[in-house]
Amino acid sequence: MFHFFLSFWVVKLNSSGGGEAYAMDEAGFDEYDGVEEESDDEDDAESSVDLLIRFLQSMFKKVSKRAKKASRSVLPTVISPQLVSFAVDGTLLLASLSVVKALLEVICTLGGTVFAAILVLRVIWAAVSYFQSSGNSFNQGGNSFGAVA
Repeated sequence: MFHFFLSFWVVKLNSSGGGEAYAMDEAGFDEYDGVEEESDDEDDAESSVDLLIRFLQSMFKKVSKRAKKASRSVLPTVISPQLVSFAVDGTLLLASLSVVKALLEVICTLGGTVFAAILVLRVIWAAVSYFQSSGNSFNQGGNSFGAVA
């Protein structure tokens, strides 16, 4: 998975315009780094994560391409295409981060509500158990508060 991100950034750096393109030697990644190979289950999990990342990247590229076309048609031609691309990508990233933040807030709120409900149920359960056990000890003594001697 690390190799995927690294190759993504290498492609990104090589495809960026302006100045000398940076290149990284990937020969060092094929060498043994002291980490044992993972099991098949973990490989399946990583491949599904990689698929999810690729899907999200492709969706981001499609939406970005459409937004760039729409913004270029509205903005004056004096503004450079790189600036439009940067602004559209930044706006899309901020929008996606705000959506993720909202989803996490909902999840955390639901988790907190479930935790509070379980806590209240445990307190009620403990109180009922305490009063049942202490009520039995009063009746076992032969004398209760409401009984006439």
